[in-house]
Amino acid sequence: LAGGTKRRTDVPVRADPHVLVVGDPGMGKSQMLMAAAAAAPRGVYACGNAATGGGLTVTTVKEGRDVSLEAGALVLSDQGACCLDEFDKMTAHHSALLEAMEQQRVSVAKGGVVAALSTRCAVLAAANPIAGNYNRRLSVRENLKMGAALLSRFDLVFILVDDP
Repeated sequence: LAGGTKRRTDVPVRADPHVLVVGDPGMGKSQMLMAAAAAAPRGVYACGNAATGGGLTVTTVKEGRDVSLEAGALVLSDQGACCLDEFDKMTAHHSALLEAMEQQRVSVAKGGVVAALSTRCAVLAAANPIAGNYNRRLSVRENLKMGAALLSRFDLVFILVDDP
């Protein structure tokens, strides 16, 4: 769907683009993400106001004496597209996305389990501005109140403004 071409180099180069769509409410961002998730071969749609850090990456599950890993949205969409809606509502979980988006893997060290799971997927995220409508006098970072570390993980940022 949105994947690039892998290159063989000494330094690993991410081939999957990460795209952020910022815009006024009612611009069809959610419908676009749902359509992209349906069209992608391994597309996963997750809504930010209901997602947790473990739901995005990976969580450990203990059943009796056994401990297992349960894949989150980014791991499930490996070699596909992970569509994250309401990205502005998941500020507490942005740190969980940093490694997954840059290194394309999630490292886990919980409950005696140490593992690294692949997250080689394109991340398509949609967010609403903090003030409700996009303020053209402010930067994208100021409109979203998003850290520079996470914002730098996105290759493309699209801004949708509803001009009456």
